[in-house]
Amino acid sequence: MIISNALLGQQKPKVPNWVIWVQCIAFVALYAVWILPEVVGVRNTTLIVGALFGAYVIFQYKELFLKKNAFPGYFLLMLFAWATLHLLFISHDFNAQWREYLRIWKYAVIGFIFALGLGLSLAMSRDKKYWNVIYFGMCIPVTIYVVKFLLTTYGPSFGYIAPNYLQIYQSSAPFYIPKSDYIPFCLPALAIALGEIKHILQTKQLNMFASLWKMLPYLVVIFMTLLLFYVQTMKNGFLYVLLCVIVFVGFLLFEKSTKSIRQRIFLALAGVLITSVVMFVHVQQNAPWKALMADAKIAIQLDKYDNWKYNERKGLPKNEFGLQVFGTNYQRIAWGIAGTQLSLENPLGYGLIEDSFSKLAKEKWPDSVDLSHTHSGWLDIALAIGLPGLALILMTLLMLIWQSFQVSYPWGGFVFWSLLSILFLWITTEAAQTITFVGLIFWLSFCTGLVQEQSCQSDSLRKIL
Repeated sequence: MIISNALLGQQKPKVPNWVIWVQCIAFVALYAVWILPEVVGVRNTTLIVGALFGAYVIFQYKELFLKKNAFPGYFLLMLFAWATLHLLFISHDFNAQWREYLRIWKYAVIGFIFALGLGLSLAMSRDKKYWNVIYFGMCIPVTIYVVKFLLTTYGPSFGYIAPNYLQIYQSSAPFYIPKSDYIPFCLPALAIALGEIKHILQTKQLNMFASLWKMLPYLVVIFMTLLLFYVQTMKNGFLYVLLCVIVFVGFLLFEKSTKSIRQRIFLALAGVLITSVVMFVHVQQNAPWKALMADAKIAIQLDKYDNWKYNERKGLPKNEFGLQVFGTNYQRIAWGIAGTQLSLENPLGYGLIEDSFSKLAKEKWPDSVDLSHTHSGWLDIALAIGLPGLALILMTLLMLIWQSFQVSYPWGGFVFWSLLSILFLWITTEAAQTITFVGLIFWLSFCTGLVQEQSCQSDSLRKIL
């Protein structure tokens, strides 16, 4: 018996449309200002408004949390409980961890309520117009950057000197945004754009012109994000794009499609060619890529070349070619190895999301100075809340990616591509900070709500049968 999507969607949502609109507007406002400095009041207001409405929605759909699809939500609750137990019984520095608990974990819980409620509302409504609003909000950070870049770079040619809050360089402090903040809030929009392009290419009813027209806004988002990574010389940003494109090409080649194998091979080769050209230009203009292997050979010798402990205060060693290593290569590899050692020696973590590597390194190497992060978000989380905390987060993320394949378009692809990009970017990005860690919990909670569409469809199916 074939049941149409229309029949599955006959279950009347318990939340009125105006509530969903308030939630969506709160998301757009929050995402637009999340990484902007000097706007704490706006950020906090949107979080609180979103959490209040989110709590209402969660109560309305509370029966869904008795179903198996709710496991990711329980993993997140276990994470909050683990953070509390860590503070009370395992903390290395209770006062510092308590201050961070009242700051980072407070925002994480508020974001959890906001995002979970938003995800539930969208999953139960199944209205595509809300998807458009959410994706528009996700594109605002990269759009703001491009506007700033154009005004900063080309404004003086027309007699316009951009004020500090519209400039992109460090001289614009306190309005400067570190490039490590851009990747977590811009890469997901690019990844979702790839997912939408894949969906358009696999839609049989569209001719070539119609397909290109529908792909245009997503191609613009991809271009703007690549421009951001290029101007800010984000090597890891281009690496994540490459990984996302590899997955994209894999879907084109091997996923069941209405396209012939010849068409799919052509499209895949086109994607590979364009990405290869972009990567080639990027590598040619960034010398650290060319010296990566030579610098890595020095970085893995932690004891012989211990300059990494002093964050360039004692200079940098030379590689096998007699050239000074690049700090972005040598230090990050050495910090990653040192952080891995510390994580294995301290499996329960130090307790601080933002500064555990520095504290643990100081205990093991008392002469180390000016260390902060390992530049691997996942490793920093392991050092902060231990391997149990890292395991809870990764189990949540991987389960949601798996569940996304049972969620209908467009939210299934939204969950998959956004979380895939987050999985990648936390590997080598300095992401263990207040804004980005709260953003991680927000995304996991948001997607936890979205995958509850499966539960709703199962209930509707049983009623129809």
